[in-house]
Amino acid sequence: MKALSCFAFCLFASQVIAAAPPPPDLPASAYKARRDQVMNGLGGCAAVIAAQGHQPSGVTGEFHQDGDFYWLTGLNEEGAWLEFSPKAKTIKVRLWLQPRDPEAERWTGPREAISPALLEKWGVDKVSRGQPDMVRSAALSGCVAIIAPLGKAKDERADVKLARDAASAAGAKIEYKRTLLEKLRSAHTPDEMARMDYALALTRLGHQAAARNTVTGVSEKFVQAQMEHAFFANGATGLSYGSIVGSGENGAVLHWGRNDRLLRAGDLVVIDAAAEYGRYATDITRTYPVSGKFTDEQAKVYRAVYQAQEDVMAAIKPGVSMPDLQKAAEDSLRRAGYLDKFIHGFGHFVGLDVHDVGDYEAPLPVGAVITIEPGVYLPERGFGVRIEDMVEITATGYRLMSKDFPRKLEDVEAWVKAARK
Repeated sequence: MKALSCFAFCLFASQVIAAAPPPPDLPASAYKARRDQVMNGLGGCAAVIAAQGHQPSGVTGEFHQDGDFYWLTGLNEEGAWLEFSPKAKTIKVRLWLQPRDPEAERWTGPREAISPALLEKWGVDKVSRGQPDMVRSAALSGCVAIIAPLGKAKDERADVKLARDAASAAGAKIEYKRTLLEKLRSAHTPDEMARMDYALALTRLGHQAAARNTVTGVSEKFVQAQMEHAFFANGATGLSYGSIVGSGENGAVLHWGRNDRLLRAGDLVVIDAAAEYGRYATDITRTYPVSGKFTDEQAKVYRAVYQAQEDVMAAIKPGVSMPDLQKAAEDSLRRAGYLDKFIHGFGHFVGLDVHDVGDYEAPLPVGAVITIEPGVYLPERGFGVRIEDMVEITATGYRLMSKDFPRKLEDVEAWVKAARK
């Protein structure tokens, strides 16, 4: 019998993360540096942006701030606003919070009073409660920049309406800088990379648990529970997205979500699940054989998907764009005879959101993080295969951030075997 590779033994030697975690929260100075970048990009115009998060369902659901506002503030609170007034003498950046409600706070917990400590915590020039009117800022600047992204909603965003109304009242012109935040956010700093790298280490522990529990007779939901327990038991601060555990024919469904089927001998299980740390997301997919070995047909498909990943990575060079990499994935799967079974894009940007902002047409900037996730889906054969990894774009090419996960077919089989001992 062929010995397990050092890869498998080394990876399973310990079930803990050796590296000390970075603090989940970035310091106030990091957010100030980001706001300074935005201020420099406004060209002297006033601007405002409002929190656009959502409240998940459920009694204990936590508010989830949108990526743009969180990137600028680190604040996970609804009803907040951030106002830029570049031409003001002292109060150039003001954070607006919701008015306090003592009765509501008896149910949800007390909120901090306006104080020097709160001002230091958020690192802005002034913290107020209520909603800005922006007219004074618009009048001082003579122009108002619209920095809120277009989004998909039909109704105009409240911050865009407020900016337009303020410009009209002050007789100021409007300038559109909707891609400013996108460009700044898509190139990540070392602090951001450290949190994504740590989230990947947590995700690896969860996938170890998944490899151990993808056995005949258990439910997809059981596998999900074991995996997510490993995420949170080791320090994850959230899930990057709803976990996908698709066994058999469910593995051919791109965003399978019910996770209610029982695993059977001979199944492949497509597991698309990842931990979040300090609000930074990760995105990993692995395909595991329930019987511990891929069949000849499954192996042929798996090797084609793996080769597509390799071909995409080989195409990552300075100046490359997402369409260039999409073509590399499609060309690879065309050669393998599976292009018609590849039903989605090869990858996407990752950061504060699992599908993060970034320019899908321009050359990829140094510091961008993207996924590489080709897949082949054969519902008529009762299985699918997807392999998804994360890479950081560097000045000379890329760094494979998820290098500690198995990718080759033989390493996946070794991973499963080692996990089940």
